[in-house]
Amino acid sequence: MLKINTTITELAITANYIGDEGVVAFAEALKTNTTLVNLDLTNNAAGVESARALAEALKVNMTLTDLNLSHNHIDTAGGVALAEALKYNCSLATLECVMVCVCVCV
Repeated sequence: MLKINTTITELAITANYIGDEGVVAFAEALKTNTTLVNLDLTNNAAGVESARALAEALKVNMTLTDLNLSHNHIDTAGGVALAEALKYNCSLATLECVMVCVCVCV
């Protein structure tokens, strides 16, 4: 539904524990959505698969301005994927990642 949405501009799916499967579905929708500007995916058990999918979406989505991924389980690889995607995205103004579990291997 989000793929063809023309009215919703803000969406908060918080603490629903949709996991990677759910977040990846949102990422796929973001690739074609042109109206959503604020997406809050706080506390959804999102992991590296979610981060990589969102990174791919951010490379082509130029309408999203705010993305909240706080309280998820995105590791270092996921963080790197998101950072790399920002090289291609000129619309995202806020990427919030408070209390994100980042595993650093030493």
